[in-house]
Amino acid sequence: MGYWWARLKPKSAVWRTTLVISIVLLVSQYLSLAFFWWNLYLPEMRQHAHYAAVNLSLLRNAEQDVLQNPQALEMQAWVKQATGIEVVRNPEDFPKVKEKPFAEFFTRELEAQLRAEMQEPVDVYFEFKPKPQLWLYMPSMKDVWIREPLLFFAQYNPFIIIAWIIGVPLLAITAILILVRQLNRPLKRLELAARRVAKGKHSTILETQRGPSEIRAVNAAFNQMTFEIQQAAKDRTVMLAGISHDLRTPLTRLRLTAEMMSDKDLAEGMILDIADMDAILEQFIAFMRDGSDEALELTQINDILSEVAAQFSQQTTINLHLEPDLPTIALRRTAIKRLVGNLVNNALRYGQAPIELSSHAKRQAIEFSVRDHGQGIEESQIPELLQPFVRGESARTTQGSGLGLAIVARIVKIHKGTLDIRNHPDGGLEISVSLPLPKHKTA
Repeated sequence: MGYWWARLKPKSAVWRTTLVISIVLLVSQYLSLAFFWWNLYLPEMRQHAHYAAVNLSLLRNAEQDVLQNPQALEMQAWVKQATGIEVVRNPEDFPKVKEKPFAEFFTRELEAQLRAEMQEPVDVYFEFKPKPQLWLYMPSMKDVWIREPLLFFAQYNPFIIIAWIIGVPLLAITAILILVRQLNRPLKRLELAARRVAKGKHSTILETQRGPSEIRAVNAAFNQMTFEIQQAAKDRTVMLAGISHDLRTPLTRLRLTAEMMSDKDLAEGMILDIADMDAILEQFIAFMRDGSDEALELTQINDILSEVAAQFSQQTTINLHLEPDLPTIALRRTAIKRLVGNLVNNALRYGQAPIELSSHAKRQAIEFSVRDHGQGIEESQIPELLQPFVRGESARTTQGSGLGLAIVARIVKIHKGTLDIRNHPDGGLEISVSLPLPKHKTA
Protein backbone atom coordinates (compact mmCIF):
# COMPACT_ATOMS: atom_id res chain seq x y z
CA MET A 1 0.00 0.00 0.00
CA GLY A 2 2.81 2.37 0.94
CA TYR A 3 4.58 1.62 -2.35
CA TRP A 4 1.55 2.50 -4.50
CA TRP A 5 0.81 5.61 -2.45
CA ALA A 6 4.41 6.77 -2.90
CA ARG A 7 4.02 6.33 -6.68
CA LEU A 8 0.55 7.88 -6.99
CA LYS A 9 0.81 10.84 -4.64
CA PRO A 10 1.50 14.18 -6.37
CA LYS A 11 5.13 15.19 -6.62
CA SER A 12 4.72 18.99 -6.63
CA ALA A 13 3.66 21.14 -3.69
CA VAL A 14 0.91 22.70 -5.84
CA TRP A 15 -0.93 19.44 -6.40
CA ARG A 16 -0.26 18.12 -2.90
CA THR A 17 -1.81 21.24 -1.36
CA THR A 18 -4.69 21.09 -3.83
CA LEU A 19 -5.30 17.42 -3.03
CA VAL A 20 -5.34 17.98 0.75
CA ILE A 21 -7.67 20.98 0.59
CA SER A 22 -9.91 19.23 -1.95
CA ILE A 23 -10.29 16.25 0.37
CA VAL A 24 -11.21 18.59 3.24
CA LEU A 25 -13.69 20.38 0.97
CA LEU A 26 -15.32 17.15 -0.20
CA VAL A 27 -15.62 15.86 3.36
CA SER A 28 -17.20 19.19 4.32
CA GLN A 29 -19.68 18.91 1.45
CA TYR A 30 -20.52 15.36 2.46
CA LEU A 31 -21.10 16.37 6.08
CA SER A 32 -23.28 19.27 4.94
CA LEU A 33 -25.40 16.96 2.78
CA ALA A 34 -25.59 14.42 5.59
CA PHE A 35 -26.73 17.12 8.01
CA PHE A 36 -29.38 18.30 5.54
CA TRP A 37 -30.52 14.74 4.85
CA TRP A 38 -30.76 13.46 8.42
CA ASN A 39 -31.83 16.62 10.25
CA LEU A 40 -34.02 18.41 7.71
CA TYR A 41 -35.12 16.27 4.79
CA LEU A 42 -35.96 12.96 6.53
CA PRO A 43 -37.91 14.53 9.45
CA GLU A 44 -39.85 16.69 6.97
CA MET A 45 -40.64 13.70 4.73
CA ARG A 46 -41.79 11.61 7.67
CA GLN A 47 -43.93 14.42 9.02
CA HIS A 48 -45.45 14.96 5.59
CA ALA A 49 -46.07 11.21 5.26
CA HIS A 50 -47.84 11.21 8.62
CA TYR A 51 -50.27 13.98 7.64
CA ALA A 52 -50.77 12.43 4.21
CA ALA A 53 -51.54 9.08 5.86
CA VAL A 54 -54.33 10.69 7.92
CA ASN A 55 -55.96 12.05 4.76
CA LEU A 56 -55.40 8.79 2.89
CA SER A 57 -57.14 6.91 5.69
CA LEU A 58 -60.19 9.18 5.36
CA LEU A 59 -60.22 8.71 1.57
CA ARG A 60 -59.79 4.96 1.83
CA ASN A 61 -62.58 4.61 4.41
CA ALA A 62 -64.88 6.73 2.28
CA GLU A 63 -64.07 4.64 -0.80
CA GLN A 64 -64.79 1.41 1.07
CA ASP A 65 -68.09 2.69 2.65
CA VAL A 66 -69.54 4.19 -0.52
CA LEU A 67 -71.59 1.06 -1.31
CA GLN A 68 -73.35 1.17 2.08
CA ASN A 69 -73.41 4.96 2.41
CA PRO A 70 -73.39 7.09 -0.79
CA GLN A 71 -72.82 10.21 1.34
CA ALA A 72 -69.34 8.86 2.18
CA LEU A 73 -68.05 10.48 -1.00
CA GLU A 74 -68.72 13.84 0.65
CA MET A 75 -65.69 13.09 2.82
CA GLN A 76 -63.51 12.89 -0.30
CA ALA A 77 -64.86 16.23 -1.48
CA TRP A 78 -64.13 17.75 1.92
CA VAL A 79 -60.54 16.42 1.90
CA LYS A 80 -60.00 17.80 -1.61
CA GLN A 81 -61.34 21.20 -0.56
CA ALA A 82 -59.25 21.27 2.63
CA THR A 83 -55.94 19.81 1.40
CA GLY A 84 -56.10 19.55 -2.38
CA ILE A 85 -55.74 15.76 -2.21
CA GLU A 86 -58.21 14.14 -4.56
CA VAL A 87 -59.21 10.76 -5.90
CA VAL A 88 -58.72 10.39 -9.68
CA ARG A 89 -61.03 7.84 -11.28
CA ASN A 90 -60.64 8.58 -15.02
CA PRO A 91 -57.92 6.28 -16.47
CA GLU A 92 -57.04 8.93 -19.03
CA ASP A 93 -55.88 11.19 -16.17
CA PHE A 94 -53.71 8.51 -14.57
CA PRO A 95 -49.94 9.18 -14.56
CA LYS A 96 -47.78 7.52 -17.18
CA VAL A 97 -45.48 5.68 -14.81
CA LYS A 98 -41.84 5.35 -15.86
CA GLU A 99 -38.60 4.93 -14.04
CA LYS A 100 -37.10 8.08 -12.58
CA PRO A 101 -34.06 7.05 -10.53
CA PHE A 102 -33.28 10.57 -9.35
CA ALA A 103 -36.87 11.27 -8.21
CA GLU A 104 -37.21 7.80 -6.67
CA PHE A 105 -34.14 8.48 -4.54
CA PHE A 106 -36.10 11.26 -2.78
CA THR A 107 -39.54 9.61 -2.75
CA ARG A 108 -38.27 6.30 -1.37
CA GLU A 109 -38.37 7.48 2.25
CA LEU A 110 -41.88 8.95 1.81
CA GLU A 111 -43.05 5.68 0.32
CA ALA A 112 -41.56 3.64 3.17
CA GLN A 113 -43.19 5.84 5.81
CA LEU A 114 -46.60 5.71 4.10
CA ARG A 115 -46.45 1.92 3.90
CA ALA A 116 -45.73 1.77 7.61
CA GLU A 117 -48.57 4.17 8.40
CA MET A 118 -51.17 2.64 6.03
CA GLN A 119 -50.22 -1.01 6.67
CA GLU A 120 -50.27 -1.83 2.96
CA PRO A 121 -47.91 -1.38 -0.05
CA VAL A 122 -48.29 2.23 -1.17
CA ASP A 123 -46.67 3.28 -4.45
CA VAL A 124 -45.49 6.89 -4.77
CA TYR A 125 -44.83 8.51 -8.12
CA PHE A 126 -43.55 12.07 -8.60
CA GLU A 127 -44.39 14.33 -11.54
CA PHE A 128 -42.73 17.71 -11.97
CA LYS A 129 -44.52 18.87 -15.15
CA PRO A 130 -46.87 20.51 -15.91
CA LYS A 131 -47.19 21.09 -12.15
CA PRO A 132 -45.35 19.39 -9.30
CA GLN A 133 -47.57 16.70 -7.79
CA LEU A 134 -47.47 13.32 -6.08
CA TRP A 135 -49.43 10.32 -7.28
CA LEU A 136 -50.27 7.65 -4.72
CA TYR A 137 -51.66 4.17 -5.37
CA MET A 138 -53.03 1.76 -2.76
CA PRO A 139 -54.26 -1.74 -3.66
CA SER A 140 -57.13 -1.41 -1.21
CA MET A 141 -58.61 1.41 -3.32
CA LYS A 142 -58.49 -0.73 -6.47
CA ASP A 143 -58.61 1.15 -9.80
CA VAL A 144 -58.14 4.72 -8.60
CA TRP A 145 -55.13 6.98 -8.01
CA ILE A 146 -54.78 9.68 -5.41
CA ARG A 147 -53.23 12.96 -6.49
CA GLU A 148 -51.61 15.43 -4.09
CA PRO A 149 -50.57 18.83 -5.48
CA LEU A 150 -47.22 20.21 -4.27
CA LEU A 151 -48.10 23.86 -4.17
CA PHE A 152 -44.77 25.21 -2.98
CA PHE A 153 -42.39 22.71 -4.50
CA ALA A 154 -42.09 24.71 -7.73
CA GLN A 155 -40.49 27.52 -5.71
CA TYR A 156 -37.35 25.39 -5.25
CA ASN A 157 -34.68 26.13 -7.86
CA PRO A 158 -32.91 22.91 -8.90
CA PHE A 159 -30.11 24.89 -10.54
CA ILE A 160 -29.16 26.44 -7.23
CA ILE A 161 -29.05 22.99 -5.62
CA ILE A 162 -26.87 21.62 -8.44
CA ALA A 163 -24.64 24.69 -8.27
CA TRP A 164 -24.21 24.20 -4.53
CA ILE A 165 -23.41 20.48 -4.82
CA ILE A 166 -21.15 20.68 -7.89
CA GLY A 167 -20.36 24.31 -8.57
CA VAL A 168 -19.08 25.23 -5.12
CA PRO A 169 -16.45 22.43 -5.03
CA LEU A 170 -15.32 23.26 -8.57
CA LEU A 171 -15.01 26.97 -7.80
CA ALA A 172 -13.20 26.20 -4.56
CA ILE A 173 -10.72 23.83 -6.23
CA THR A 174 -10.11 26.38 -9.01
CA ALA A 175 -9.47 29.10 -6.43
CA ILE A 176 -7.14 26.75 -4.54
CA LEU A 177 -5.16 26.00 -7.70
CA ILE A 178 -4.78 29.70 -8.52
CA LEU A 179 -3.80 30.55 -4.95
CA VAL A 180 -1.29 27.73 -4.57
CA ARG A 181 0.28 28.49 -7.94
CA GLN A 182 0.62 32.11 -6.89
CA LEU A 183 2.34 31.01 -3.68
CA ASN A 184 4.64 28.58 -5.50
CA ARG A 185 5.64 30.95 -8.28
CA PRO A 186 8.31 32.67 -6.11
CA LEU A 187 9.69 29.23 -5.24
CA LYS A 188 9.99 28.44 -8.96
CA ARG A 189 11.88 31.70 -9.48
CA LEU A 190 14.14 30.79 -6.58
CA GLU A 191 14.80 27.37 -8.12
CA LEU A 192 15.71 28.90 -11.50
CA ALA A 193 17.94 31.48 -9.81
CA ALA A 194 19.72 28.76 -7.84
CA ARG A 195 20.34 26.83 -11.08
CA ARG A 196 21.82 29.98 -12.64
CA VAL A 197 24.13 30.44 -9.68
CA ALA A 198 25.16 26.78 -9.92
CA LYS A 199 26.19 27.47 -13.52
CA GLY A 200 28.46 30.28 -12.36
CA LYS A 201 26.10 33.22 -12.99
CA HIS A 202 26.68 34.79 -9.58
CA SER A 203 25.14 38.12 -10.59
CA THR A 204 21.62 36.65 -10.38
CA ILE A 205 19.34 38.90 -8.30
CA LEU A 206 15.78 38.24 -7.05
CA GLU A 207 12.99 40.77 -6.46
CA THR A 208 12.85 42.01 -2.85
CA GLN A 209 10.36 44.87 -3.12
CA ARG A 210 7.18 42.93 -3.91
CA GLY A 211 5.40 39.83 -2.68
CA PRO A 212 4.78 38.40 0.80
CA SER A 213 7.24 39.39 3.52
CA GLU A 214 8.46 35.79 3.92
CA ILE A 215 9.30 35.50 0.22
CA ARG A 216 11.04 38.88 0.25
CA ALA A 217 13.11 37.78 3.24
CA VAL A 218 14.14 34.56 1.44
CA ASN A 219 14.99 36.51 -1.73
CA ALA A 220 17.07 38.99 0.26
CA ALA A 221 18.97 36.13 1.91
CA PHE A 222 19.53 34.55 -1.51
CA ASN A 223 20.83 37.83 -2.94
CA GLN A 224 23.19 38.19 0.01
CA MET A 225 24.42 34.64 -0.53
CA THR A 226 25.11 35.20 -4.24
CA PHE A 227 26.90 38.47 -3.46
CA GLU A 228 29.13 36.74 -0.93
CA ILE A 229 29.84 33.88 -3.36
CA GLN A 230 30.73 36.38 -6.08
CA GLN A 231 32.91 38.37 -3.70
CA ALA A 232 34.65 35.22 -2.46
CA ALA A 233 35.38 34.16 -6.02
CA LYS A 234 36.80 37.59 -6.83
CA ASP A 235 38.92 37.62 -3.65
CA ARG A 236 40.23 34.15 -4.42
CA THR A 237 41.15 35.14 -7.97
CA VAL A 238 42.86 38.33 -6.78
CA MET A 239 44.70 36.39 -4.07
CA LEU A 240 45.99 33.80 -6.53
CA ALA A 241 46.93 36.48 -9.01
CA GLY A 242 48.83 38.27 -6.27
CA ILE A 243 50.58 35.10 -5.20
CA SER A 244 51.52 34.40 -8.82
CA HIS A 245 52.84 37.92 -9.30
CA ASP A 246 54.76 37.97 -6.01
CA LEU A 247 56.31 34.55 -6.51
CA ARG A 248 57.38 35.04 -10.09
CA THR A 249 59.82 37.81 -9.18
CA PRO A 250 61.91 35.64 -6.80
CA LEU A 251 61.55 32.72 -9.23
CA THR A 252 63.02 34.86 -11.97
CA ARG A 253 65.94 35.82 -9.69
CA LEU A 254 66.47 32.15 -8.81
CA ARG A 255 66.55 31.25 -12.50
CA LEU A 256 69.13 33.94 -13.26
CA THR A 257 71.22 32.75 -10.32
CA ALA A 258 70.98 29.15 -11.49
CA GLU A 259 72.05 30.09 -15.01
CA MET A 260 75.22 31.69 -13.61
CA MET A 261 76.16 28.67 -11.48
CA SER A 262 79.32 26.83 -12.43
CA ASP A 263 77.75 23.41 -11.86
CA LYS A 264 75.77 23.08 -15.08
CA ASP A 265 74.01 19.84 -14.12
CA LEU A 266 72.73 21.33 -10.86
CA ALA A 267 71.80 24.54 -12.66
CA GLU A 268 69.82 22.68 -15.31
CA GLY A 269 67.87 20.78 -12.65
CA MET A 270 67.07 24.01 -10.78
CA ILE A 271 65.96 25.72 -13.98
CA LEU A 272 63.59 22.82 -14.78
CA ASP A 273 62.16 22.92 -11.25
CA ILE A 274 61.63 26.67 -11.50
CA ALA A 275 59.89 26.19 -14.88
CA ASP A 276 57.60 23.58 -13.32
CA MET A 277 56.78 25.92 -10.42
CA ASP A 278 55.95 28.69 -12.89
CA ALA A 279 53.74 26.31 -14.91
CA ILE A 280 51.94 25.19 -11.76
CA LEU A 281 51.22 28.82 -10.82
CA GLU A 282 49.91 29.40 -14.33
CA GLN A 283 47.57 26.43 -13.99
CA PHE A 284 46.21 27.70 -10.68
CA ILE A 285 45.35 31.02 -12.32
CA ALA A 286 43.81 29.27 -15.33
CA PHE A 287 41.69 27.10 -13.03
CA MET A 288 40.30 30.18 -11.30
CA ARG A 289 39.79 32.12 -14.56
CA ASP A 290 37.75 29.50 -16.37
CA GLY A 291 36.65 31.85 -19.14
CA SER A 292 33.04 32.25 -17.98
CA ASP A 293 33.39 36.05 -18.23
CA GLU A 294 34.69 35.87 -21.81
CA ALA A 295 32.38 36.96 -24.62
CA LEU A 296 31.12 34.42 -27.14
CA GLU A 297 32.24 34.70 -30.75
CA LEU A 298 31.57 32.67 -33.86
CA THR A 299 34.57 30.43 -34.35
CA GLN A 300 35.79 27.63 -36.61
CA ILE A 301 36.99 24.84 -34.32
CA ASN A 302 39.47 23.74 -37.01
CA ASP A 303 41.21 27.12 -36.76
CA ILE A 304 41.79 26.63 -33.03
CA LEU A 305 43.09 23.09 -33.51
CA SER A 306 45.47 24.28 -36.24
CA GLU A 307 46.79 27.12 -34.06
CA VAL A 308 47.47 24.79 -31.12
CA ALA A 309 49.15 22.28 -33.43
CA ALA A 310 51.43 25.04 -34.74
CA GLN A 311 52.36 26.06 -31.19
CA PHE A 312 53.43 22.52 -30.24
CA SER A 313 54.93 21.53 -33.60
CA GLN A 314 58.46 22.30 -32.40
CA GLN A 315 58.08 19.98 -29.38
CA THR A 316 56.43 16.91 -30.86
CA THR A 317 54.82 15.43 -33.95
CA ILE A 318 51.15 16.39 -34.33
CA ASN A 319 48.93 14.90 -37.01
CA LEU A 320 45.77 16.77 -37.98
CA HIS A 321 42.65 14.95 -39.16
CA LEU A 322 40.17 17.80 -39.61
CA GLU A 323 36.84 17.48 -41.38
CA PRO A 324 36.49 20.41 -43.79
CA ASP A 325 33.63 22.88 -43.88
CA LEU A 326 32.55 22.46 -40.28
CA PRO A 327 29.87 24.94 -39.20
CA THR A 328 30.95 27.90 -37.12
CA ILE A 329 29.92 27.81 -33.49
CA ALA A 330 29.65 30.42 -30.74
CA LEU A 331 32.56 29.79 -28.37
CA ARG A 332 34.74 31.50 -25.81
CA ARG A 333 37.72 31.29 -28.09
CA THR A 334 40.49 31.83 -25.54
CA ALA A 335 38.99 29.28 -23.15
CA ILE A 336 38.64 26.62 -25.87
CA LYS A 337 42.20 27.27 -27.02
CA ARG A 338 43.38 26.82 -23.43
CA LEU A 339 41.35 23.58 -23.27
CA VAL A 340 43.00 22.15 -26.41
CA GLY A 341 46.40 23.29 -25.21
CA ASN A 342 45.93 21.51 -21.89
CA LEU A 343 44.92 18.29 -23.67
CA VAL A 344 47.93 18.42 -25.99
CA ASN A 345 50.24 19.29 -23.10
CA ASN A 346 48.90 16.30 -21.08
CA ALA A 347 49.36 14.01 -24.07
CA LEU A 348 52.89 15.34 -24.55
CA ARG A 349 53.79 14.96 -20.87
CA TYR A 350 52.15 11.61 -20.01
CA GLY A 351 51.77 9.92 -23.39
CA GLN A 352 53.91 9.33 -26.46
CA ALA A 353 54.15 10.92 -29.88
CA PRO A 354 52.66 11.28 -32.36
CA ILE A 355 49.65 13.22 -31.10
CA GLU A 356 46.49 13.07 -33.18
CA LEU A 357 44.12 16.05 -33.40
CA SER A 358 40.84 15.33 -35.17
CA SER A 359 37.45 16.97 -35.67
CA HIS A 360 34.17 15.96 -37.24
CA ALA A 361 30.52 16.94 -37.29
CA LYS A 362 27.76 15.05 -35.54
CA ARG A 363 24.00 15.47 -35.85
CA GLN A 364 23.65 18.40 -33.46
CA ALA A 365 27.22 18.90 -32.27
CA ILE A 366 30.84 19.34 -33.28
CA GLU A 367 33.30 16.89 -31.78
CA PHE A 368 37.08 17.13 -31.61
CA SER A 369 39.53 14.79 -29.93
CA VAL A 370 43.15 14.59 -28.81
CA ARG A 371 44.87 11.20 -28.81
CA ASP A 372 48.36 10.08 -27.86
CA HIS A 373 50.15 6.77 -28.48
CA GLY A 374 51.15 6.03 -24.92
CA GLN A 375 50.12 3.21 -22.61
CA GLY A 376 46.71 4.65 -21.74
CA ILE A 377 45.32 4.51 -18.24
CA GLU A 378 43.43 2.10 -16.01
CA GLU A 379 39.66 2.32 -16.61
CA SER A 380 39.01 2.66 -12.87
CA GLN A 381 41.13 5.82 -12.72
CA ILE A 382 39.33 7.70 -15.50
CA PRO A 383 36.52 9.26 -13.32
CA GLU A 384 39.14 10.56 -10.85
CA LEU A 385 41.11 12.45 -13.50
CA LEU A 386 38.53 15.24 -13.68
CA GLN A 387 38.87 16.06 -9.97
CA PRO A 388 41.17 18.98 -9.06
CA PHE A 389 44.63 18.03 -7.72
CA VAL A 390 44.16 14.37 -8.76
CA ARG A 391 46.63 12.77 -11.18
CA GLY A 392 46.83 9.33 -12.71
CA GLU A 393 49.38 6.75 -11.68
CA SER A 394 51.50 7.48 -14.75
CA ALA A 395 51.78 11.12 -13.65
CA ARG A 396 53.03 10.45 -10.13
CA THR A 397 56.66 10.67 -11.17
CA THR A 398 56.27 14.00 -13.02
CA GLN A 399 55.70 17.51 -11.77
CA GLY A 400 52.25 19.02 -12.07
CA SER A 401 49.31 20.41 -10.14
CA GLY A 402 46.66 17.92 -11.28
CA LEU A 403 44.51 20.78 -12.58
CA GLY A 404 44.89 20.25 -16.33
CA LEU A 405 41.84 18.04 -16.91
CA ALA A 406 39.88 19.83 -14.16
CA ILE A 407 40.30 23.05 -16.17
CA VAL A 408 39.20 21.19 -19.30
CA ALA A 409 36.08 19.87 -17.52
CA ARG A 410 35.10 23.35 -16.30
CA ILE A 411 35.44 24.89 -19.75
CA VAL A 412 33.40 22.07 -21.32
CA LYS A 413 30.68 22.57 -18.67
CA ILE A 414 30.54 26.31 -19.40
CA HIS A 415 29.90 25.50 -23.07
CA LYS A 416 27.26 22.88 -22.11
CA GLY A 417 29.28 20.20 -23.86
CA THR A 418 30.31 16.67 -22.95
CA LEU A 419 33.74 15.22 -22.20
CA ASP A 420 34.68 11.61 -22.93
CA ILE A 421 37.92 9.98 -21.78
CA ARG A 422 38.70 6.51 -23.06
CA ASN A 423 41.54 4.22 -24.04
CA HIS A 424 41.88 3.95 -27.81
CA PRO A 425 41.56 0.39 -29.20
CA ASP A 426 44.91 0.82 -31.00
CA GLY A 427 46.66 2.13 -27.90
CA GLY A 428 46.99 5.43 -26.13
CA LEU A 429 44.51 7.71 -24.40
CA GLU A 430 41.85 9.58 -26.39
CA ILE A 431 39.92 12.54 -24.98
CA SER A 432 36.92 13.81 -26.96
CA VAL A 433 34.95 17.01 -26.48
CA SER A 434 31.48 17.42 -27.98
CA LEU A 435 30.09 20.96 -28.24
CA PRO A 436 26.36 21.36 -29.08
CA LEU A 437 25.22 23.36 -32.08
CA PRO A 438 22.23 25.72 -31.88
CA LYS A 439 18.97 23.93 -32.64
CA HIS A 440 18.40 25.84 -35.87
CA LYS A 441 21.79 24.68 -37.19
CA THR A 442 22.63 21.20 -38.37
CA ALA A 443 25.96 19.60 -39.07
